[in-house]
Amino acid sequence: MAEKRQFPRKKRRLTVEFSWAKASCTGFTYDISPSGIFVRSVRIPKVGSRLTIKLFLPDEQALSIAGQVVRSYRVPPSLARLIPSGFSLKIMQRPPEAYLQFLASI
Repeated sequence: MAEKRQFPRKKRRLTVEFSWAKASCTGFTYDISPSGIFVRSVRIPKVGSRLTIKLFLPDEQALSIAGQVVRSYRVPPSLARLIPSGFSLKIMQRPPEAYLQFLASI
């Protein structure tokens, strides 16, 4: 299958907080890019959902990033250590400058 990604993904584990279905949720990034983020989480929003996540950079700076869930993937518990369950968030607006600077630094 041909690669469709516009930007290469960089693997980083950063804490993410978001609200979905009237619940506060926590997850971790699996990979990040200027156009999207894959979030590992037990709570997985429906494809098409619009979310604003709070992303915590290593220096504890919290950034708000708005996006839309474009893909989700849930694996059986027996494979959870090998394959990440979570969702892909397509960034809908220009991300904060601090996010882009962080990506450039890694």
